[in-house]
Amino acid sequence: MRWQVVDAVAAVAVLAVCGFAAQEAGRPSWWRWVMVAAVAAPVAIRDRWTLPAGLTALAASAALLAYGVIPPYAAPVLFAAVALTQYSVAAGLPLSRSVPVLATGLAGAAALALLWPFAPLVAVPAVAVPWLVGWLVRHRRRLTERIADERTARAVSEERLRIARDMHDTVAHNLSMIAMKASVARHVAAVRPEESVAALEVIETASREALVEMRRAVGLLRADQDPGMPSGSDADLRVLADRAQQAGIQVELTLVGETTPPAGVRFVVYRIVQEALTNVIRHAKATQCTVSVEAGKETVTVQVVDDGTATVAAPGGTGYGLRGMRERIAAYGGSLQAGPRTAGGFAVAARMPYRQSGEDEQP
Repeated sequence: MRWQVVDAVAAVAVLAVCGFAAQEAGRPSWWRWVMVAAVAAPVAIRDRWTLPAGLTALAASAALLAYGVIPPYAAPVLFAAVALTQYSVAAGLPLSRSVPVLATGLAGAAALALLWPFAPLVAVPAVAVPWLVGWLVRHRRRLTERIADERTARAVSEERLRIARDMHDTVAHNLSMIAMKASVARHVAAVRPEESVAALEVIETASREALVEMRRAVGLLRADQDPGMPSGSDADLRVLADRAQQAGIQVELTLVGETTPPAGVRFVVYRIVQEALTNVIRHAKATQCTVSVEAGKETVTVQVVDDGTATVAAPGGTGYGLRGMRERIAAYGGSLQAGPRTAGGFAVAARMPYRQSGEDEQP
């Protein structure tokens, strides 16, 4: 709206100066007033009807100069009107439409040499320079839009990855426990029904927790923070160990800390332990597992070791768990090692540096 007012004021100024100049040169007839108006009006409508405004300004300016309707001292005002419309043509139209207008303007400027030999020295820059500036503005605008689109696409991709990672981390742990306990209940239902009932109780508890965590994960799509999400505290880690115990894995948990890491680091530690225990339950065929978390002054280390027989994820598995661990740790400049031990079993070892004033956001 502001620029429309500025254009209207500029159009009135062009009309006033050219009209006064034409009046001084001799009382113009009605068609000369039409030509003066044809120079001023395109300035006011150059953003709405860009192509007609550019062509009209060129034609009317050439006619005013060729027929001597205005004296030479008013020529700069005509060139200013042409410059404004040429800028709008180049900035608002594609090259296929703006280049012909530029060519027309340059041809008209060259034709003025038939009347005034030095006229092209002024007319050509009045046409070409604003057109070039407008083209540069259009090019920069399109480049900025392209960069913004690429950033948006990258942000969407990263957000999808984060959501997939969180969905895997929050739900897979409980679903693995449910699957194992369901298998136990099916095998002992006939011979040891009391164990079957205990397994069903674990399944009920785990399924309720999985439902709650699923709702929390979905809630992440609607809010930046969820107060119900685990923070990675020592109590949260003990809950993970207790769940693994319910699944039949003896877990020895060791928590050592000289300092308290930032919230983001604690959350990643929680996810690492959660995913490692999930893999132990699902794939390791283990009976015992040791979990060690040590928070130093500048580094936190996590080790999860089991006595199972599996060396990697189950055949046909996608490996999203280990991939998610590496992505989370890499965001903090840490490292992850995961693989079978020579003495048997599987080990996961992670190391993450941090600073007390570091970033607390969850990756």
